[in-house]
Amino acid sequence: MSFIRKHSCKLAVLALCAAMGIYLLFTYVWKPAEPLPIVQAAPSFEMTDIDGNTVSLDSTNGKVRLVYFYFANCPDVCPPTTYLLGEAQEKLREEGSLGKDVELISITFDPERDTPEVIREFAINMEVEFDGWHFLRGEEEATIQLARDFEVAVVKDEKNNTFIHSNAIMLLDQDGQIRMWMNGSDLEVVTPEYIVKQVNRLL
Repeated sequence: MSFIRKHSCKLAVLALCAAMGIYLLFTYVWKPAEPLPIVQAAPSFEMTDIDGNTVSLDSTNGKVRLVYFYFANCPDVCPPTTYLLGEAQEKLREEGSLGKDVELISITFDPERDTPEVIREFAINMEVEFDGWHFLRGEEEATIQLARDFEVAVVKDEKNNTFIHSNAIMLLDQDGQIRMWMNGSDLEVVTPEYIVKQVNRLL
């Protein structure tokens, strides 16, 4: 008892420090990640993959999806972003969620030139696999409008037969809600690890 009286001030300080430490630990270290907000409902679509199968927004519901608009003749952002998604695909495969809980969807702006054979060669050159990844084609005009409905800016350059577009990767939840846009050109932030982390926030 005399020990407690003698050191009561020190014990009180230690108790206060311990309480503060526990508070900081739960607040900043063990704090669960904030849920991603629902931005908007994803626009509905139905297209054909390179094997002739019909794939739609509804048919992929129940899984988290990464959606990317591209074209195989893209001279700049599409190849490295597809490669980036391929690296994320590999990490999702390692975690066991690829195909079962998560799918990737790439939609071409340029269905006339991007035949199934061209798309297949493009994907192979980007060192990506086809498991858990749909490469889709539709009508050009409808696809451009779909991209815009996804808030992806795109303009066709008729003179040079190419497309100018924003380089966005969309993250969709299991119910078809857009939860995040990621800038595929911001390689300092949007790494394969970052993409997988955002996916896992929805799983």
